Amino acid sequence: MIRIEPDLVAAARLGSRAALEALVRSIERPIFNIAIRMLAHRADAEDATQEILIRIITNLGSIEDVGAAGAWAFRIACRHLVHERKRGAIEAMRLTFQGFASDIEAGLAPIEDAGLSDAEEAIAIQEVKIGCTLAMLTCLSRKNRMAYILGDVFEVPDREAAEILEIEAATYRQRLKRARGAVMSFVTTSCGLVGNAAACRCAKRVEPALRCGRVAPGRADFAAGAGKHPNVSEIRKHISALEQGRATTALMRSNPDFVARVSEIVLRDLAF
Repeated sequence: MIRIEPDLVAAARLGSRAALEALVRSIERPIFNIAIRMLAHRADAEDATQEILIRIITNLGSIEDVGAAGAWAFRIACRHLVHERKRGAIEAMRLTFQGFASDIEAGLAPIEDAGLSDAEEAIAIQEVKIGCTLAMLTCLSRKNRMAYILGDVFEVPDREAAEILEIEAATYRQRLKRARGAVMSFVTTSCGLVGNAAACRCAKRVEPALRCGRVAPGRADFAAGAGKHPNVSEIRKHISALEQGRATTALMRSNPDFVARVSEIVLRDLAF
């Protein structure tokens, strides 16, 4: 998932500023996409990405095989997010699937109550959907969450994922199985995008989300700069044609390729 050209590593080690900038920009986005799915909060994910980038930059000299620099960087990112990164704002809420389900049941309202324009409604619905699916993952332990992100969201092969996480393949498969079962059970009973009997619909979560400040009118925190991606109606249409397990996976993969905003800060602060 993270790829680094060996020539960039070699040149950066020799002091090439251009090579270092190219290296940082090439790995910023994949690292941020792991971080935001682990932390479910843009600012926390940006901070974590900055921390990881600095760690990678300052340890470039320790890479033994420059051809495997991408896997090395991936291990650093995952280790930091699982074991070292402080608890973020969403994690601090200590969500559980049971508590999340109760929150959903108590927090539904007609979207008309929000008083938004059509354009604002479209943005808010998308923000609610993305925020909800990200926050859902924080109901998992960090170890199981990372296994799920690697296996079901990014489709990293079992053996490769186990190597990245520096655990036995059997241990990785157990974590992925537990995480997959928990996520599937929740979304099929609580998410209207996957389970037709579920009461929750993204539009019904907009007014409560606005009221508590989780989203703001016309502001796209999650989707900002992410380019075109399917809207909620398109996602529902696609998911409705899939089997239960595949539908759950499709929902979690439907979030955009998130864009980070930290490389310039990291590069600016580097001393040469």
